[in-house]
Amino acid sequence: MDLSDFTGYVGVDIGGQSVRVGTLRDGELVVRDFATPSEYAPAAEQIVALARELAGGTPRGLGIGSPGPLDWRTGHLLWTPNIPWKDVHYPRLGDTLGCPVHVDNDANVAGLAEATLGAGRGHQIVSGFTLGTGIGFFTIMGGHIYHGRLDVEGGHQLIDPNGPRCGCGARGCLEAFASASAIEARTGKKPSEIDDPEFWKEIGRYLAWGITNINVLVCPDVVVLAGGMIQRGPMLFTPLLEYVQQFNCVLPPPTVKVAELGHQAGIYGAIVLARQGHGT
Repeated sequence: MDLSDFTGYVGVDIGGQSVRVGTLRDGELVVRDFATPSEYAPAAEQIVALARELAGGTPRGLGIGSPGPLDWRTGHLLWTPNIPWKDVHYPRLGDTLGCPVHVDNDANVAGLAEATLGAGRGHQIVSGFTLGTGIGFFTIMGGHIYHGRLDVEGGHQLIDPNGPRCGCGARGCLEAFASASAIEARTGKKPSEIDDPEFWKEIGRYLAWGITNINVLVCPDVVVLAGGMIQRGPMLFTPLLEYVQQFNCVLPPPTVKVAELGHQAGIYGAIVLARQGHGT
């Protein structure tokens, strides 16, 4: 994909610690950031100012990747656990800037980047998991985010109905077994502090179940794994890939890849979203 196609579009990656605003200029990513304020109003002012600076005037479009829950169709953020913002209407930024605004869940936006510019580029159907505090999930079809009726939540697929309670209220979700928060709750340690191969073999088995379920339901060309836990490297991926081969009997095992864009995926994806608009 020609990165010059994205000239003039601005992306916003909203996180619990910082808000990042960026654009592609001569094919190079240019980013400005600021600490996430406790109120949305000052954040909106800074986003508008930085978007104008980066675009050299009025942006051609603004894309926003935000934690949820949110309504991607209207761009309305209801609330979010990690930022004390409530009832935010992101598209009003477009009224000030004079450009269209497109908003989506941050996991979907990061997945859009990996599908178009990263590990999934060249493939028609790309699914993936973001392995962090929770487990995010995305599916990109034909270069566009697939939402279904509301949105896809593969991190909350049921693994064991008698399993641990998940933050969503159900029992036995994949997230309740294999997310960083679940691991820390069970062991008292962060994933980066655990070096026991048998432990990571167990986590690899849970994730392979999740990938297998996605394979039979979506049958993607490739599954991309992103997030902090991929830093465990072969300790996680060696057993995970072995289990993926073992569990997939009905369909051929999917190709599993490690995300390529790292912490820049959110801002790249927001820029892509600004150019192409909503998914399906």
